[in-house]
Amino acid sequence: MKKLKAACLKLPQTAVQDEETHVVGNPILILMSTVLSLNRKWYEHALPARQRFEEKVYKYLSSKTLARFLEFLDGASSKRCDWSALAHTLWQMNEWDKARMLYELVEYFITWREENSPGLKDLEALRQWATSTPKEQFVGRIKGLGPRAYEQLLWYLEGKQVIKLDRHVSNFVDEVVGRSVLEDEKVQALRQVASHIGISATELDARIWDYMQSCKKNG
Repeated sequence: MKKLKAACLKLPQTAVQDEETHVVGNPILILMSTVLSLNRKWYEHALPARQRFEEKVYKYLSSKTLARFLEFLDGASSKRCDWSALAHTLWQMNEWDKARMLYELVEYFITWREENSPGLKDLEALRQWATSTPKEQFVGRIKGLGPRAYEQLLWYLEGKQVIKLDRHVSNFVDEVVGRSVLEDEKVQALRQVASHIGISATELDARIWDYMQSCKKNG
């Protein structure tokens, strides 16, 4: 804990959460960002893809609801028959599996809202989902979306105590401590460190992630 706290105190502040402020209030962009961030470099691949979507597709949607977006996805994929066409329409790239995941994730949340909170708007329902659905109830529902996707969703929806334990954050802890640490121990340790240094766990997560991204880029 002493090593981890000392290393975290040296981390520079980051604007990562500020950069994503407009996404936090937008259900469509939250779900898309979650899918695009999986196993991709954020600044080189995922963010440019989302920005292309925002510029070329999103602003032309007649309605910004998840239901309307699903109708759009259904048409662009020829009713789930052509994921490559959907990926090209959304992002001008051939990540067809991510297109499928996004379709199924949107479908999942529409169904969840209808079954659990039919009177709520999309964002309110997503936030209720975040406070009421444990990880084990989400993981495995959609092929390809595991614990990191769940944590990324909460990163956007909860934004205070969430640690998104991707490879950057996980590797940082292991490197600082000098050994492999269990995931649950990493999360608890980072939350304690964040509390000790007076910032939210999610802000600490963002600082570590940004620092490790920079190290990879410069290395």
